[in-house]
Amino acid sequence: MKLYETTIIYDPSLEESRINEEIERVTQPITAAGGEVIEVQRWGKKKLAYIVRKRRDGTYIHVKHKSPPTLIAEMDRRFRLSESVLRHLTVMAPKELPASEIPAGAGVPAVSSVVED
Repeated sequence: MKLYETTIIYDPSLEESRINEEIERVTQPITAAGGEVIEVQRWGKKKLAYIVRKRRDGTYIHVKHKSPPTLIAEMDRRFRLSESVLRHLTVMAPKELPASEIPAGAGVPAVSSVVED
């Protein structure tokens, strides 16, 4: 199982109960395939960067989950078929290293000294 993050933008005219149903349609196949839904974040209605299907706003949902790689293609197909989904994106989540495994000096910018004559 790999760790994925899926962000879905739904039609802003959907009611809260319908959005709950849509979230269930996303999470149910994950658990049915033996995966695990780690977190569901509701980012709410936000303005889109450009008009999508004659909409200026969208309701954002972010799902972090562990799933088999074969499930991602099926989820993509379902998102494309759903008229309530404006856009979606699934990416493999970066692995978080424990603090003990982070190399010394990581994240600290290198300092260069310039000597002028």
